[in-house]
Amino acid sequence: MPLNDRAISARQAALAAAVALHGPVRLQPGVDREATIAAAELAARQTADVFAAYLAGTTRIHLTPGPVVDEATGTPAEPNEGENMQLNTGQKVTYTADTEDAAGYDTTETIEWSTNEPTIAVLTVSEDTRSCTVVSGEPGSAVLTARITSLGLEVTEAIDVVPAGTATIELVAGPVENEAAPGEGE
Repeated sequence: MPLNDRAISARQAALAAAVALHGPVRLQPGVDREATIAAAELAARQTADVFAAYLAGTTRIHLTPGPVVDEATGTPAEPNEGENMQLNTGQKVTYTADTEDAAGYDTTETIEWSTNEPTIAVLTVSEDTRSCTVVSGEPGSAVLTARITSLGLEVTEAIDVVPAGTATIELVAGPVENEAAPGEGE
């Protein structure tokens, strides 16, 4: 996606601020020069991404579920067809949080993960906070929330845990039809 002038200015300002914050690269005797420079560049770029998100503003957070798998073996389960995520006891799913700025570029904020029912949906958050594994707990319904508090953004996902081997039925409403009055249509 092409950058507009405002986004280019924000990215340039973010990079300049990141370079100023990290300062010059200091090489030490006996330390690999290329590795030191690469590490310094990576640190400056990551800081610039955070600054750019602040300047341009992260505007969107989105959750993407991975496949549902057996908790013990990692074997994929049948695909989830419903509107809500449904796990059988003994299953897990990993969600990835994607964040973007107004120009559609990825941003790198820290994601805060939570559930309203920690005994139903047991969470394990990745070190970089970009993903969260939900392990089924006791049967019931829970809400998974991914939040960036400093920006006031959050997204939720409903998760239902049912005992393994339980059949579920999804009711789908058909079209509305007028009921014939008594004596009509005979």
